[in-house]
Amino acid sequence: MYKIYIGFSAIIVSLSLLFMAGCKSDSSNPTGPSSGNPSTNTISMTGSAFSPSSLTVAVHTTITWNNNSSIAHTSTSDTGIWNTGNIPAGSNSQTTFDSPGTFHYHCQYHQGMVGVITVQ
Repeated sequence: MYKIYIGFSAIIVSLSLLFMAGCKSDSSNPTGPSSGNPSTNTISMTGSAFSPSSLTVAVHTTITWNNNSSIAHTSTSDTGIWNTGNIPAGSNSQTTFDSPGTFHYHCQYHQGMVGVITVQ
């Protein structure tokens, strides 16, 4: 009977850990490897604006930042969570959002070039 109790306890602990992992709500790390089939959305950089400047997506969504401008841009989290680095004209970069939250971002080079991504 002691062995059955230990086995049952191990199952409960394992299920609890799986549940906690599935309920991850740490918005401090939106990027990282995705599981399953991530969705993809595109944000364009044209002139000195992000389009759309506000976007709501599901967890595990990959955002493609397309620089349609003739000058370089970045997508940089206001809190330092991600930074695409320099995206030259005509190029793109991607960021995957694996945690729910509201993420404000900007272009390092162009004051007023801002946006927000809401991950649900």
